[in-house]
Amino acid sequence: MDFKNRLHLTFYRLRYKFQEWKLKLSQRYEDLDKKGRERLTIMVIPHTDRKTLNFVISYKAISIFIGIVVILLVISAVNVLSHSGSVHQLTELNLTNKDFIRQSSKMKEEVSSLHETIQYYYERISGLYIKLGGDPSRVSKGMGGNDKMNHYLALQGSPQTDITDESFRIKEDIHNLKLSSELSDEIIKLIKKRKSIIRNTPSIWPTKGYVLFPFGKYLSPITGKEEINKGLDIGSFPGAEVQATAPGIVFDSGFSPATGYYIKLAHRFGWKTIYSNLDRVKVKKNEKISKGDIIGYVGKTPENPVYHLHYEVHVGTQALNPFSFLNQIQE
Repeated sequence: MDFKNRLHLTFYRLRYKFQEWKLKLSQRYEDLDKKGRERLTIMVIPHTDRKTLNFVISYKAISIFIGIVVILLVISAVNVLSHSGSVHQLTELNLTNKDFIRQSSKMKEEVSSLHETIQYYYERISGLYIKLGGDPSRVSKGMGGNDKMNHYLALQGSPQTDITDESFRIKEDIHNLKLSSELSDEIIKLIKKRKSIIRNTPSIWPTKGYVLFPFGKYLSPITGKEEINKGLDIGSFPGAEVQATAPGIVFDSGFSPATGYYIKLAHRFGWKTIYSNLDRVKVKKNEKISKGDIIGYVGKTPENPVYHLHYEVHVGTQALNPFSFLNQIQE
């Protein structure tokens, strides 16, 4: 048998089966229709003399009624389940909202604490910057203040709320942190500059001893009159070492009956120091001296038999009180 005949045979078999199923369905439908047309009589017999009530209803109507009831029950069940799901979702949303409020309150406290810390850090940094001689206008560039916050919110076109308040505060903290970082860099530069000045400032005792005669007016035990002391007389023992109070160069050295041996040093930034009443001199003219180097030894003069060092500090031609610098400035 060739393929074409097989195809025809299969087609006729399927057609036969289809007709058979169609006939069975048609017969089944007719049976159901016939059954549905059958009537059922419901009689209501009262216990009085009233007439008996007869209700005639077909099976078809009963089936439709039962179907409607089933459909209504299904719809009601679906609605109940949907409502239960909505209630559950609302409960979860309520719990989530409470958790969000609690987390927001905690975050607000942490932001407030962080704001106080940053504000403290910013105030200390800016205060140190101004004390070191920095530009005060740079410090005043902060965003702080309620007036500035209200002005900022007005420019943004948004009302002031807790969220906008916290948002502005965070922006203010970020700005202050950046400015504090910049000021810290400036402070480091200023300190390095100050350190160079301090390093070249006469700031140590030139010899070990005690203040014999202070700077300014004093009563001279030799003349018995009030005189002006342009330096500081430091009493010490004979031959005590005298050290340079700052790095510099010996620009003059010699002897005079009034001061004995003396040494004059020139330092950076216009500083000059003078050491007199020396017994011996250890350095030469134009010699470079470091801070703390031994340059001579304590002696006395024919006019003043007391062993002491006369020490002067000058800026330009102005004599300053040396005691103001002795151990007052540290590196």
